[in-house]
Amino acid sequence: MSRTILCVEDEQDTGDLLQSILEGEGYGVVRALDGRQAINLLTTIQPPRLILLDIVVPYANGFELLAAFRQHPDWKSVPIIMVSADYYEPDIQRALAAGATAYVVKKPGLHDVVATVNRVLSASASEGTVEPAVAM
Repeated sequence: MSRTILCVEDEQDTGDLLQSILEGEGYGVVRALDGRQAINLLTTIQPPRLILLDIVVPYANGFELLAAFRQHPDWKSVPIIMVSADYYEPDIQRALAAGATAYVVKKPGLHDVVATVNRVLSASASEGTVEPAVAM
């Protein structure tokens, strides 16, 4: 199975750090800087193993992208971790209800994001399903 992760993140520094850390963990990373690029990838690449999806990105927000990924027949079962700089309970509930696998609040170093990626991929590989989770 592919070890590619799609990272939809508009902040260059955050995206660079995530890519560096994830590649250090052995994952390949495909990046989209905005919603248009992410939507374009639905038809131009094979589904990744996992999607890291920032809530606030230009042209289509994370919730719109989450819906697009969940509606696409080839991408609908890809685990999606929503990431945000804020802990906002309504956004967390909305993301999980819309089909996000997990929700992570970005902290300096982004190690919670990477730990959640590893947990989600490990659980989905061994059990086939992953319970929704929140990491802060």
